[in-house]
Amino acid sequence: FTGINGSGKTTITKILAGLIYKTSGSLKIYETISYLPDKYIMPKLLKVRSYCKILSIPIELMKKYQIPNKRIGELSKGNLQKLGIIQILSRDSGCYILDEPIDGLDDSTKRIFKQDIINKLSENKIVIMCLHTKTLFNELHPVIYEVKEGCINEKKRKTAIAAD
Repeated sequence: FTGINGSGKTTITKILAGLIYKTSGSLKIYETISYLPDKYIMPKLLKVRSYCKILSIPIELMKKYQIPNKRIGELSKGNLQKLGIIQILSRDSGCYILDEPIDGLDDSTKRIFKQDIINKLSENKIVIMCLHTKTLFNELHPVIYEVKEGCINEKKRKTAIAAD
């Protein structure tokens, strides 16, 4: 989704994820959804490995994304983002909705994340993202929806990713 700050991108993703109700129109969801909000809270005193174990997140993902086994409250913004990403991507869902997923990630992690998104798309999964920059995903020819004052307009149609 594209749009200026406050245009309604996050609100739309929350509606799609079933977290808030729409005020008009109709919406039918036929897929299971994994949702990564732009802001979230995790248990600060728990160590990453314990958190992964509790949520059945494969430890291999923790290693792949190079997340240190520190208390969650001690993680950097980028490592918190990585932890959120692996939590969502470890779920077998029909649809993945990610709000600002690459915010705080280094270039190496962005490449790993991009490959994981390509893998989800190759499994015929739906991926919806709000991003400040779409350049990372340009070669995937995303479907781009412009959001203005809470209304969605298709801007450019190419594939199953929406980017900003």
